Amino acid sequence: MNLAPRWLRCLRPRVAPAAFLLLLLALFHTPRIVAQVSQLPTENLAVQDLGSVAPRPPMGWASWNHFFCDYDEKTIRAQADALVSTGMRDAGYKYVIIQECIARQRDASGNLIADGVRFPSGMPALISYIHKLGLRAGVYTDIGEHTCYQNPQYQGSYGHEQQDAQTFAVWGIDLVEMDYCNRVPAHTGRYVYEKMSAALRATGRPMVFYLCCWGNEQPWEWAQGKAQMWRTEYDISLEKNHVEWDRLVANFHSNTAHAVFSAPESWNDADMLEIGNPGLNNNEAEAQFSMWAISPSPLLAGADLTTMSPQTRDIYTNREAIAINQDPLGAGAEFVARISPGAEIWQKPLLSRTGEDVAVLLLNVGTTPTPMHLSWDQLNLAPDSHARDLWTHQDLTAAPGYFATLAPHTAVLLRVHGTRSWRQGLPLEAETPSNLRLGNASLFACGECSRGYALQLGGENHAGAVTFGHLHAATAGQYELQLLYVRNGLEDKTITVTVNNEPPQPVHAIMRSWNTVSLPIHLHVGDNTVTVRYAGALGFDLDRITLSQASNEPSKQNHERQ
Repeated sequence: MNLAPRWLRCLRPRVAPAAFLLLLLALFHTPRIVAQVSQLPTENLAVQDLGSVAPRPPMGWASWNHFFCDYDEKTIRAQADALVSTGMRDAGYKYVIIQECIARQRDASGNLIADGVRFPSGMPALISYIHKLGLRAGVYTDIGEHTCYQNPQYQGSYGHEQQDAQTFAVWGIDLVEMDYCNRVPAHTGRYVYEKMSAALRATGRPMVFYLCCWGNEQPWEWAQGKAQMWRTEYDISLEKNHVEWDRLVANFHSNTAHAVFSAPESWNDADMLEIGNPGLNNNEAEAQFSMWAISPSPLLAGADLTTMSPQTRDIYTNREAIAINQDPLGAGAEFVARISPGAEIWQKPLLSRTGEDVAVLLLNVGTTPTPMHLSWDQLNLAPDSHARDLWTHQDLTAAPGYFATLAPHTAVLLRVHGTRSWRQGLPLEAETPSNLRLGNASLFACGECSRGYALQLGGENHAGAVTFGHLHAATAGQYELQLLYVRNGLEDKTITVTVNNEPPQPVHAIMRSWNTVSLPIHLHVGDNTVTVRYAGALGFDLDRITLSQASNEPSKQNHERQ
């Protein structure tokens, strides 16, 4: 949470990715080094460990949005009970997150003392109650010496990271949320977050680590393997038990800006669900759930579950919509089209990045009814594809697309199935965390790259590689693989491309400008993998790959980027 006034919140700095431009200037003064294929010892490529505590976006309930600090252990027990009685637990909502106002003091040894008035039975007893219901417990802290709440003050974890991590483990905590208030000027937030991450791992207890950093310090760039989820924007509301539609939409759009970093163990969080709180009608509540489902943002209910209306409960427990959010691929939302200033269409692949199932969101955030049309061709699917409306739970009449007039502040969430069309080519970003990075493979900001980032393979004479997985092909045969890469030095480079378990193919990449290089590959029916490898002094900077069905035209090996 963030208690700063709105005018102050607007002053958050955003760092422009200028380091890449400085790197390009330096590279022209680098000695001539030619990397050979033989420099790539695959046995030395270590897989980066991304953890395994959040393979899907966490789901649960969190206390702050509805209660602020007006709660006690009875409140928490009642909400945990409601997760069970309403069917939410069985629909996937597992976490009960206690936010803010937990410990005002520390003992003589520096250990947290939970508020005895708020938690008369003690934290271990409350956590045990939550666990006995088949749920998981979450707790809250901060990167500063104190948390965001100002009067009275509560203890943050700055300078006590190891101690607090051990306390949380002893309490039986399953998720730790760390806020961004009161940062000590001598350190970045990242410094404290990484200390806490290491401390949590050292306890030996698996705990989801949630960086509530409001998008500061671009956690999507560096937090993979250290945390499993991070906020991409400020609080959705600064008012207790109330939300405004415009703020909700702004958080969704901010979240989608970082969609390329959405993957298992790597979740962009747009803040909690406000469904059931004043400020949203049922249509707007469905729209929020639809936006969070396709993002996919963690689903953390922020309302009082003991007083839910039947309509609110039905939204929270819509298993078809939940399945979009919990899809194991973990892909983020991709922009399709803007019909008008307030009407937009989003998609995300399901199960496989090149498969036959796609989630689609049609969203009208404006103030007037808007006709919206989507053709299956816009999704790279064949005209005979079919769709299911996930709010009406109806299969739609077969047609080469979908048409409807959407009322203001409403959404349609579809699941579309059809034959994949490859003729336009399917772009796959190198930096997506679900790609397997091996050896010396590192992310860097690239202002001219397709999604603002690229992946450097190798460098400093070390080998690096990236494996693109979940590449589904309905038919076996020859396809065309195109690599889009960044100029890095003046010497051409030789990389290798390996498809499935076939022998690696050497590929010559021209370095005199931004380029693409294409080669024919063979895919078998089902899932395939493509691995790009390189070893050399400067590294090979890969922006993305594109897969398409092979044409009858001769393959062009190098094309200057337009």
